[in-house]
Amino acid sequence: MPITYALPMWFAKAIQALQSGNIEEWMNIYAADAVHEFPFAPPGWVVKLEGREQIGAYMSQLPTLIHFGSLSDIRVREIGDELIVEAIGHHRRTSDNTPRDINYVWFITLHNGKVTHIRDYMNPLQLSTS
Repeated sequence: MPITYALPMWFAKAIQALQSGNIEEWMNIYAADAVHEFPFAPPGWVVKLEGREQIGAYMSQLPTLIHFGSLSDIRVREIGDELIVEAIGHHRRTSDNTPRDINYVWFITLHNGKVTHIRDYMNPLQLSTS
């Protein structure tokens, strides 16, 4: 499993959609029955989203919380329809424009070119007000 240091084109385009606040375009990566999980979510936070409708409703709230910026320290491993991405996101909290760096590890499964499953190992508390 060789490591590369650039996102696959389809994922880079999706990240660009997040950076421009275009959640609809971001949602184009998902299969209709996709699952997006947040294993590091603290108690009381969303842990699992099932289907494009749930994922879209959740994602549509993100621009009110965070302005997505660039990614650095990108490391990508691809094996067939499996993708592991590590990155640091350099974002700004929407409420006060405070910089927030978020560490990401995404385990992504694809089928017919669409995301069927993401395990999103980010800590949502990195967006906290403190």
